[in-house]
Amino acid sequence: MSADLFVASHLKVKHNSAGEVSVTFPMHPDLDRPAPPDNSGTRITTCLSKRGAKAIRGAVYLADQKHRGMTTFATATFDADARERLASGETTIGAEVRRFLDAWRSRYRKHGKTPPVFIWVAENPNNDNPHVHILTNDKIEYRHFKMWARGLESLWGNGMVHLEKIKYSKAAGRYLLKAIGYLAKGTDGNQGEVTGQRYGVSREVMPKECVDYVRIGYNEVVALRKLVSDLKGTHFNSIYIHEYGIWVPPGFGMDQLFTWISTYISGHV
Repeated sequence: MSADLFVASHLKVKHNSAGEVSVTFPMHPDLDRPAPPDNSGTRITTCLSKRGAKAIRGAVYLADQKHRGMTTFATATFDADARERLASGETTIGAEVRRFLDAWRSRYRKHGKTPPVFIWVAENPNNDNPHVHILTNDKIEYRHFKMWARGLESLWGNGMVHLEKIKYSKAAGRYLLKAIGYLAKGTDGNQGEVTGQRYGVSREVMPKECVDYVRIGYNEVVALRKLVSDLKGTHFNSIYIHEYGIWVPPGFGMDQLFTWISTYISGHV
């Protein structure tokens, strides 16, 4: 099959284990495209990426489905000594968070229990207030929160740990993204510069992504392109039509999306 025919008759489908699906149109390979920039060396970011926000939304959905949901919101801060070590390059926020969460999980492994899962995001507003927001499915009774926080502070070793109870686990991802200002300003929020890893998701709840190419036929692709052109920027319940295709959130699933697409196409081909 020629490249022209393939592009004219197929859809590119990205989907993950959290039921999030994105349908776009295949593109011709650009053989003259310059090589991507060199990404070696220390990475510094100024905000959470769209990819990071997507991973967080999917992880919250999987945690709610398979790991009792995210029930606790923790904020870990850095004291003056820890900030000096960050500024000097002796350590990074990501390295400190990984050490902290490994120690947290180890307490469960020592007693033969299943360790909790985590989602975390670092921010540094005005580049002078580094801290980390953490979601976890770990929980204890609210009346023991102060004692729990003191125990976690001894593991953290960099400053204070503040704990909050999450009432609705399904909204945990929105709660986290709102805390860092992502929902208010997206990638333009004042999240500050962070060196190295900016967010992390436990392996158990990291959405596994796949890419498939689905053949639906030339006439069907023409009809779908017209849909996208006419209705871009439009929401239909959970379905969002953007300039490149169609997106649905975690939990929606491929079957339901393609049923909706087939219903539309059948009336316009």
